[in-house]
Amino acid sequence: MLDDWPVVGLLAAVGVLLLVTAGVVLTGVFGFFGSGGVGVGTDSPAMPTPSATPGAETPAPPRQPFTLETRAVEECGMLCRNVTSAVTNEQPTVARDVTVRTRLYAGNDTDGEVRWEGTERVARLGPGETYQTTQRVELPLEAALAIREADGWVTIRTTVETAEQSVTVTDRREVG
Repeated sequence: MLDDWPVVGLLAAVGVLLLVTAGVVLTGVFGFFGSGGVGVGTDSPAMPTPSATPGAETPAPPRQPFTLETRAVEECGMLCRNVTSAVTNEQPTVARDVTVRTRLYAGNDTDGEVRWEGTERVARLGPGETYQTTQRVELPLEAALAIREADGWVTIRTTVETAEQSVTVTDRREVG
């Protein structure tokens, strides 16, 4: 029994070292829902730029059918955040059978493994109407480390699906 104490002490020291390392590595990992991101809408093909004609007005680019907004991020643990977000129907018609799917990837693209995903069923969203929800985002340690290995970059891909259409918005953020 006394011969086991050096092994127990070594295991305890390694455990403490892992916890401290994880805490240092994960500092700043959850800033991905804050400001500073680059949003890229991917629902429609590129529009050609019209040439300017004297006296003619340049038409405004088409509006996105939905606006997505992150309203609050509250800490609920070292690897956990409660994220309050909203989707607004910018169309003049009712959107039916609305589902919002969000996927989080480590790095600057969506080629890798999905590190977190969530789905919210909205059902119906009237013209100009906003739906707000709070989702708990809990990352496993492996996902947080993958984000750290990607130099602190995450890609967030949100898809709003309705009975009539599907709109995807991709947002890239540096979090650490």
